[in-house]
Amino acid sequence: MRFTRSLLTCALLAAVARRAEGQSTAAAAAAHQLQGAQSAYVVRLGRDTTGVERIARSAGRIEAEGLVRQPRTGIRYIVADYAADGRPTRVEVTLSALDSAGASTLLQRTVATFTRDSVVAEIRRDTSVVTRRLAAPPGILPVAGGAVSSWFGLDQLALRLKASRADSIAVPVYVIGAPQTGTWNARKLGRDSVWLYDGNDVFHARVDGDGHILGAIPLSGTQQFTVERVANADVQALARAFALRDARGNALGLLSPRDTVNATVAGAALWVDYGRPAKRGRVIFGSTIVPWGAVWRTGANAATQFRTDHALEMGGVTLPAGTYTLWTVPTQAGWQLLINSQTGQWGTEHDPARDIYRLDMRTATLPQSVERFTIAIQPEGEGGVLRFQWDTSEASMPFTVRP
Repeated sequence: MRFTRSLLTCALLAAVARRAEGQSTAAAAAAHQLQGAQSAYVVRLGRDTTGVERIARSAGRIEAEGLVRQPRTGIRYIVADYAADGRPTRVEVTLSALDSAGASTLLQRTVATFTRDSVVAEIRRDTSVVTRRLAAPPGILPVAGGAVSSWFGLDQLALRLKASRADSIAVPVYVIGAPQTGTWNARKLGRDSVWLYDGNDVFHARVDGDGHILGAIPLSGTQQFTVERVANADVQALARAFALRDARGNALGLLSPRDTVNATVAGAALWVDYGRPAKRGRVIFGSTIVPWGAVWRTGANAATQFRTDHALEMGGVTLPAGTYTLWTVPTQAGWQLLINSQTGQWGTEHDPARDIYRLDMRTATLPQSVERFTIAIQPEGEGGVLRFQWDTSEASMPFTVRP
C-alpha cells in the first residue's frame, strides 16, 4: 500500500505561507509550549484538510496541540500525565474557538483524573459543570477527539501494539468526557504496517521502527479520513489562516450537513430527511466510501427518512402511507432500493428483517459530476420520480400516487 506525501505536505506549507499576522494570542501560546520530541499529523477528507495536530512527548507527559476545522476553526489542547509505570493519572482537554484576528474563546475544558481502577471526568462549558465517574479497566488508554482531527489516540494504540510484541491487541480506551469506556483493536499486517480499529472505523497505517504512525488510509467505516505525519507544523499559524477563510465565508462547515426535501406530487405530500456527504475529489462508488454490492445508508450519519401521506405505487408494488427509511445497494450492474419499516436509527444500523421491499432502480451516467449527494422528488406524469445523484451516478425510482 502506497501513501502520497507530497500533496499533503504542499497543502500544509501553502496554508502556513498564507498567514498574515505574527504570533497568535501570546498568553495561549505561552501556556501551551510543547516540549520534548515532536511530530505532527495532517488529516484530510479527500482534498480537504480537516485537522492538523502537533504532538510532543517527554518523560511522564504527552502534549498535543490541534487544529479543528469543522464546523468552524478551533484549537484543541491535550495534556496527558502518566505515572512511572505508564498508567494515566490526569488528562486535560480544552477546546477553543478562534476568530480571524487570532483571538481564542474557550468553549470547553475537561479534566479526567485516573486512579488504578476508576476515572472521574469534570466537563466545564460556560457555567455548566458535568461530572462523570466510571470504572477504568487496567491498561486503559486515554484519547481525545476523533479521526477527523486527532490521531493522538490512534498513535498511542499503534505504540501499544509495538510494545506488546503480540500479533494483535484489544485495548480499553476512554474518550475524555465520554459517558462510557470502549475498546480499540490493533493487529500487525507486516513489519511496517498495522490494522487499527477505533470502535467504528478501520484504518491501514504505516509505522516507523518505534511503532509511531507515518500515514494511514481508511479500509472501512464511515470516517474516510487519511493522515500523514510531517516533521512539524505551525498549528497556530494554520488556525489563523483557516479562521480568515471562515470570516470570508469559506468555513469547512459540517462535513455532511442534514437536509430535507418537501414535495407535493399529484396531491401527495412527500418528505425526505437525509445527510449530504461531499465528493471532495474522491472516488465514491466501488471504493471504501460506497462499496459495490453493500447496503448503503444513501446519505450520511442518521438513516435517510422518507414519509408519504398517500399510498404510492412503485416498482410493481404498493407502499402504504407512512414513514420509512431508504437504503440502497449500488452495484456495477444496477441499483436496488430498500424500503425499511424501522425509523430513527443511525445509518449503520440497517435491519434486513425489517425491509418491506427491495426494488430495482433506473440508473444513468450524468454528464457532469455532482459534488454533494442530492435527493430530489420531481413530478412526472401522474406521479413523480425519486432521484438520487452523486458524482456522475444517478439512480431513480418512478412512482404514481394512489387515491
